[in-house]
Amino acid sequence: MTRLWSLCSVLFVVLFSPYLVANPINVGIDFKSQQLLNVEYTLAPSTEQQILNNNQIEWLDSDGTSLNLGMNLTPVWVKLAIDNTSLTDIPVILSIDNPLLDEVNVLHTQGSKTIFFTKIGDALPLANRQIKSESLLVSLTLPKASHTTVYLQVKNDAGLRIPLSLWSPNEYLKHKTKFNLLYGLLVGFILSLAITNFVLYGFSRRHYFAYTGILLTLLWLTLAYLYGYGYRYLQPDGISFQQLAIPSLLFISSALFAPLQQTIFGPAKRRLIHGLGYTIVLLSLFSWFLPVHIALSLCLLSLPIFLSLIAAVSVKHYNYHYKQPSIAYLIAISAFFCAIIYSALGVFNPFDLNIGVLSLTFVCFLICSLSLSYAVIKMFLMQRDAEVSAQQNALAESKAQDTLMRERLAIQEQARQDLESNIEERTFELQVTLRELEEKNRALEQLNMEDALTKTKNRRYFDKKLLMDIRRSRREQTPLSIIMFDIDHFKAINDNYGHLTGDQTIQAAANIIKTHLKRPLDDVARYGGEEFVVLLPNTPHRGALEIAEQIRKAAQNTDIIVAGTTIKFTLSAGVYSAIAEDINNPNLFTDYADKALYHAKQSGRNRVVSYPLPD
Repeated sequence: MTRLWSLCSVLFVVLFSPYLVANPINVGIDFKSQQLLNVEYTLAPSTEQQILNNNQIEWLDSDGTSLNLGMNLTPVWVKLAIDNTSLTDIPVILSIDNPLLDEVNVLHTQGSKTIFFTKIGDALPLANRQIKSESLLVSLTLPKASHTTVYLQVKNDAGLRIPLSLWSPNEYLKHKTKFNLLYGLLVGFILSLAITNFVLYGFSRRHYFAYTGILLTLLWLTLAYLYGYGYRYLQPDGISFQQLAIPSLLFISSALFAPLQQTIFGPAKRRLIHGLGYTIVLLSLFSWFLPVHIALSLCLLSLPIFLSLIAAVSVKHYNYHYKQPSIAYLIAISAFFCAIIYSALGVFNPFDLNIGVLSLTFVCFLICSLSLSYAVIKMFLMQRDAEVSAQQNALAESKAQDTLMRERLAIQEQARQDLESNIEERTFELQVTLRELEEKNRALEQLNMEDALTKTKNRRYFDKKLLMDIRRSRREQTPLSIIMFDIDHFKAINDNYGHLTGDQTIQAAANIIKTHLKRPLDDVARYGGEEFVVLLPNTPHRGALEIAEQIRKAAQNTDIIVAGTTIKFTLSAGVYSAIAEDINNPNLFTDYADKALYHAKQSGRNRVVSYPLPD
């Protein structure tokens, strides 16, 4: 009767949910992700009760695009309908892919019942977040065969860009791992360029290396705050600090283009360039005393003007002597200009301008960093070559001095070539070594998770998975079952038929267990020599006993043929099921299951015993 009712509920959701809320998102047992969510929104001033009870509110459709309302200071309500078409509860993660939002109130409802509520945003401390991440994430549990609605009230002083995506936990972990890897590589590359410029400044005492190093460091900090990492790691309790810091970082970064322009293009229009630089610095200081939306608007509207003036002066007084550094500088300031324009379009225009995994801002900052580093290094090399040439002309007055200079230059040139050759060789060797290390790390990671003989998970993986399932059981108040299997008389099989036969017996037992586990979250691991352990999340005691008995019967009816000899084996099992209470004592589950297994062994083997033990 229960199954029939559940089936009817699923059919109702599938057939009629489209008429309840426009374009709901269907989530099934095989759901992975959906990154462009069709949502509805309203800017009408409303309270939570009005949103839930007032059917007269006019909701606007996002038409399947990422929601961007531009520089709008009015709080917006966003509605997202989700249908769970499966017969089981499904955990999902709702990602709000803009870490700069001040406050987001998340309300998860089923009918008129509120099943979850939380508040997140950079105007709230990190400790208040449900998931401690630099991103705005909400973990939701969709009841089986249900139609639920998620309401989000979004408040932000710096534009309402609200890109939403829905993920399964495992799929989001893969996506976030890939994103963090790419982000870490590119940001680390920018930081390494900044450190390189500081090191070159320490050796050469050329101020343009210091300016470039500071500018690249500011770009690195800007990216950290843009993607929420500054909020998480630098000021986790700094309310709205990152939105105040971003305009100042952009102002100071722009101001540093002025002294670099004077260095590369010469002292033309010195007063104008210096005046622009000082003006930008004053605006940076002044922005801290302005509201966030005014400071950001001032930054995004004024910086393109300042950068255009600096670029125009640079083009007019193009330095043909330093041709390559000049071109590289113009590329850098153009890339920075594009980043500002891109950010302004994202803030002021209702368009979603995300490109690929990382935004155009990231690409522009990377191009800017490379171009500036190339410009100052190339300029340093050209200045060094010019100094060497001047020394040659001075030493040419005397034959002896000329001979000495030629020898010294030859030695210097040879040393430089040797150094470049050594650097290329070391770089190649380092790349080869890094590739080998990556391959070995992947192999080690696989070995750390998998048992080589049975191709099941190993003890290390089981210990981590057990702790995760215990936490989930306590959080969701669902039963967690554990089954421990042991091959009966395994020592006799080894002694009578040899270790090869024993290995085949272990493999056969593992294959039998794996074939009886149907759900994605069910796991089997090799616990010891001939012992296996099975984790069954959200499984009551009766269900665990049925699975254990099915596996025991399957093993009893399985024959192993080795060298023409038929070998039979049996399994004993211990079962323990409970709703986890103490997450600090994960061994409690394995201890009770092991006691039940021991009792099964003592009671004659080839049986299933559960804990508490029978009298």
